[in-house]
Amino acid sequence: MESLNDVKIGGTYTIQWMMCSPHTMEMMKSHELEEGMTVRVVGEFYGSVILGVGDKRLAIGKDAAKDIKVSSFS
Repeated sequence: MESLNDVKIGGTYTIQWMMCSPHTMEMMKSHELEEGMTVRVVGEFYGSVILGVGDKRLAIGKDAAKDIKVSSFS
């Protein structure tokens, strides 16, 4: 398992757990981003990790991304 902050761009990953601040967790839930979901890391932009979740794109700040642990999708 590695942090979302440290994974390879272009890879597909499964979110294993999230230990973010309550405010960040609320934002994640509002965008339907939860443990067990599969996400694709599509890039980085101004200190954020850009995720592809279904047909949506979400920017997650690097501070929050380091608190999200993922494993390679298999």
